[in-house]
Amino acid sequence: MSAFIGPIHYWLYGKIRLVSKREEAIYNKVSEVCGATVEELREQVWQMYGEPLPDVDLSELISHDNIHGWLQRQINVVESREAAFIKELLDTCGGAVQEIIEQTFYEQGEEAGKNAKQQGKYELTTAPGVYKAVNDYYLNGMPCDQGDMVITSEAERVVWETGAWLQEQNWKRVGVDAKIMSALYRKWLTGFVSGANAQYGFRQVQDRLTGDTANRYEISQG
Repeated sequence: MSAFIGPIHYWLYGKIRLVSKREEAIYNKVSEVCGATVEELREQVWQMYGEPLPDVDLSELISHDNIHGWLQRQINVVESREAAFIKELLDTCGGAVQEIIEQTFYEQGEEAGKNAKQQGKYELTTAPGVYKAVNDYYLNGMPCDQGDMVITSEAERVVWETGAWLQEQNWKRVGVDAKIMSALYRKWLTGFVSGANAQYGFRQVQDRLTGDTANRYEISQG
């Protein structure tokens, strides 16, 4: 990454903020079920991982002498804080909140997909176009991580593989079950693809967490 703030940094900052907004949405919805306990849990998590970034321009926040390092740290913080909050909610409020959290992931993904459609800059009638849009909204490491390996790219179908989820190291750091978090992320991705073009669907067809050699995902028609 460059030593100056450019479009790629704002692109990544936007994806970081989207995770923060999802954490806030989870807080608001779960509060209706668990009440004041949720506020206490959030305060505990914030004491450990810090509060979300204020809603200001990136130039007012970033460390200009270490742009790459600052962004990497914010990815780790936002992913860890959300995962820790979810862990505390599930441990304290139990299964009553799991469905709410799942629905929140799906709804935010769907809203982001609809936003991508409104932009008018993606070829959302094709699977590669939907895949490109996903990667402009979905926080999946730094650009240099190159976590995805596309193995099929056709008009109506894209298939790609990864090793472990790039978020998995942060999930492990906070002690949350990776299977729970990966299921939530699949909800988000399913929602996004549906919101972008309901004729397409997302699914994970191989899963390292259940013994496969790689994670494999697919966006396809039908």
